[in-house]
Amino acid sequence: MPIVRGQRRTRRVFDWLAPHYDFLNAILFRPGWREKVREAFLPGRVLDVGVGTGYATANLPHAVGIDLSWEMVSRTLGYGGDLVLADAISPPFRPESFPTIVCAGSFYYLPDPVRALRAFHRLLTPGGRVVMLSPMAWFLRPVVRIFARREYEAMALDAGFCLEKFEDLRGVACFVVMRKQSRPRP
Repeated sequence: MPIVRGQRRTRRVFDWLAPHYDFLNAILFRPGWREKVREAFLPGRVLDVGVGTGYATANLPHAVGIDLSWEMVSRTLGYGGDLVLADAISPPFRPESFPTIVCAGSFYYLPDPVRALRAFHRLLTPGGRVVMLSPMAWFLRPVVRIFARREYEAMALDAGFCLEKFEDLRGVACFVVMRKQSRPRP
């Protein structure tokens, strides 16, 4: 079981990491990955779950970033959109508020991924997308959860999505796109 699991522990870890987060992102995330993520955004507002310091959406004026960590949010200097201290499982937004929800380096920290996807389903407009950038590297397994393609497929199905894309990024990360299609299972 990964050591970074659960809301309280995750918040503490990211509060501790916040001063060094941009440096770590520069090492972990390849320059082209952010563009790949952004190219999958549908027109309109974007909800960035686990916004951190704004890696995926910092200069997008129509973005809304949420995070549990005040230390992270306090370091989003020049963020172009809105920032909210909030939990992904019970986000404070009206249904069908966003065409795109992005989790760039955050989905695998959520305590109940299917429950989170069901919350995302409510927030997305019809045909909306969840766009993810998540780790795949074997050496990260002791620290974070690593999901395989079949796990993303099962979670998508359980929450009313179809898995549109799963791309292995050289065994280091994966790029995942889910599309809202039907009602989630009860």
